[in-house]
Amino acid sequence: MTPFVTHSDPFTPFDTAPSKPSVDTGYVARIPHDEILPQVVGDAFRHRVGTKPLDLHRWFVRDPDWEPTIAMKRALIDERRNEVVCHRDDAHEVAQEAGELVLGWLGKSTSNIGIDTLVDAAREVPDDLTVLRSMPSEAGEQLPFVAGVVCSPSRWKLSEKIGHDMLTVHKPVALYAEHIGAAVDTTLTRLSPDKPIWRSNWTLEDHPALFQPYSPDKPLVEHPSELWIRIERETLRRLPRTRGILFTIRGFQEPLSSWVNRGPEAVRTLRELVFRLPDALARYKSVYDYRAATITWLDSLLA
Repeated sequence: MTPFVTHSDPFTPFDTAPSKPSVDTGYVARIPHDEILPQVVGDAFRHRVGTKPLDLHRWFVRDPDWEPTIAMKRALIDERRNEVVCHRDDAHEVAQEAGELVLGWLGKSTSNIGIDTLVDAAREVPDDLTVLRSMPSEAGEQLPFVAGVVCSPSRWKLSEKIGHDMLTVHKPVALYAEHIGAAVDTTLTRLSPDKPIWRSNWTLEDHPALFQPYSPDKPLVEHPSELWIRIERETLRRLPRTRGILFTIRGFQEPLSSWVNRGPEAVRTLRELVFRLPDALARYKSVYDYRAATITWLDSLLA
């Protein structure tokens, strides 16, 4: 595996030194949408589907990260296409419809067809675009992941997910099957073209890059204040013609040193979320090696 390169620019890949870090141009990494921030729910850890109705006027949301994220994606597509674009042979029709839907929302079009339509759409929005194909099955519907343009993977490889259903895709996620596996499948099969939905999730990482298809083989920082909180905003839309599903993922990174300046409530929320994580999930979320020190540090900020 290519080693991680130490830097502080979310838009530079994990294995590359930035030629001109965005932080040197006045950019400040700060998650711009309060509605996607993590919240404490219930009195114990549990995976939750947590979907909400999506206002299509806000399908893709313009913010300070819009342009630098698109610039990063275009560079990755041009220079590292084999790492960020992947598809099955039966994905072209559903990928084309998904790409046309995104481009239509932007008021744009393309003369390309098949997977290249999806790639063209991915070059125009900061979100990653992944496509599930609808196929008949004994249970009624099977929805394998058949195509994607993913430039902000959170320590997973696109090529390893293609061809699998949601349960298999999330197999590395501890307690996913037990807590929400069936609920996610039900949510997907019931999704209709006129009722898109969205959700969000969070993790902590010890490197700022949005493009991180690998996990480091050892901790990269020494103090919790050097960590980054990563939040993803996900949307799901049923495609009216092919009946596939377009699953979009928008990643954001913010330094934990900045996050805690949001105030005591944000600190208490993060402290409780980190404390509740089961060990297996803490390892998956890259939190385990830092958990004790992070809790101690957050407690000190609340003292």
